[in-house]
Amino acid sequence: MALDNTWRTRKQCAVVWLDIPNTFGSVPHHHILGTLRELGLPEDIIDLVQELYNSCTITIQSTKGETDKISIQSGVRQDCPLSPIIFNLAMQPFLQAVVGGCGRLNLYDQKLSILTYANNLILLTNTAAQMQQMLDVTSEAARWMGLCFSVAKCTSLFIDGRKKSHILESTLTIQGQAMRHLHDGKVYCHFGMPTGHQTTFIFISRDYRR
Repeated sequence: MALDNTWRTRKQCAVVWLDIPNTFGSVPHHHILGTLRELGLPEDIIDLVQELYNSCTITIQSTKGETDKISIQSGVRQDCPLSPIIFNLAMQPFLQAVVGGCGRLNLYDQKLSILTYANNLILLTNTAAQMQQMLDVTSEAARWMGLCFSVAKCTSLFIDGRKKSHILESTLTIQGQAMRHLHDGKVYCHFGMPTGHQTTFIFISRDYRR
């Protein structure tokens, strides 16, 4: 019996979820200013940002009194309306380096390689070999930017729709450390939403109306 067209078009898919802890507080100030210049922003805008980040200090109040001023060399300013924009601009070289690597997943006629939200990244490729190459590029770009991944919160999933057992084994590493690999029935919680292969979710809703 011939296979149906849906089965014939099934291909491989490698997915990796990456977590960068304390991203907003980890971006070095020199990287922020260097990136703004590389992106070609006007000098008066760069001078304004530099004024915000020059000589940033913090003091800590303890039972023995207030400490001396502690210099802050990284992180965007809290409660500053410019911080989200500055952070997104500072992340551009990192994201461009990752996107420029090999491998893209064709998903509904769109070729995707990375999805991002704040400090969470999702990498997409066709094969585990391509994924490891992308992870190597990601590791180097993060090292250059001064960022580190939380390996305990990083997870991979490798699916081959052409095989009877869809989940394939893979040992993928980020910054030299092996990450957890999902098997059938196991999930990764991405922003509270469990994601995996061959999983069963039970949602319970409660009516609090009286």
